[in-house]
Amino acid sequence: MSILLQATGLNKRFQSIDALDDVSLTVSRREILAVVGESGSGKSTLLATLAGLQTADSGRITYYGGDRPRDIGDMDEMQLRRLQRTQWGFIHQNARAALRLDVSAGGNIGERLMMNGARNYGDIRETAARWLDEVEIGRERIDEMPLNFSGGMLQRLQIAATLVTSPELVFMDEPTTGLDVSVQARVLDLIRNLVHKLDVATIIVTHDLGVARLLADRTVVMQGGAIVEHGLTDQVLDDPQHPYTQLLVSSVLPS
Repeated sequence: MSILLQATGLNKRFQSIDALDDVSLTVSRREILAVVGESGSGKSTLLATLAGLQTADSGRITYYGGDRPRDIGDMDEMQLRRLQRTQWGFIHQNARAALRLDVSAGGNIGERLMMNGARNYGDIRETAARWLDEVEIGRERIDEMPLNFSGGMLQRLQIAATLVTSPELVFMDEPTTGLDVSVQARVLDLIRNLVHKLDVATIIVTHDLGVARLLADRTVVMQGGAIVEHGLTDQVLDDPQHPYTQLLVSSVLPS
């Protein structure tokens, strides 16, 4: 598989803390990459930096999608926002912060379509209805406000509103944290099925090694802002080499 995103030598400090310490990684097309580690390991900072939501102090991020390679650091705000709403997607841990709660379920999906050039109301509404079915909400709720939805339904709506335009790369930040265990399982199955169906490259941050095992082709393990181990997910989780990974796998460290 060809490389879609490459990060080289990323560094970022918050006061005296190394949030990112010389981090380098690649993500290939159609690959699911998990980033795992305990709280404070730097995994969420890495995701936000790769997605262009934060800026590294040094290092380089190159995106090979679209018509030509692009250095994320060289983009102005308008170019970056266009990339984020067309070829990229971001699924947040808190769906309430990502969705417009004063806009209908169909309207939240339709907004993303309109950002990508859709203008025919009938086509937008039909696509939104089809995606509500796809994420197991049901098209009959297309005009309902998200305020009436449960946490699991809000997360599924956010997934629909993100994937409706088939982005090349999706960033996911702890997408099932805070949901009931049974709801987590349904959302994870939905994510797995959709990203494979759409051939979407995905970077997912999680503290749950079970999520990494279920979804990811490869896994990187972070500690203190640095990547301490990486490899095929089964290899990393079944035969961890770094002492920190061994502790994570044996559940000694808190999540």
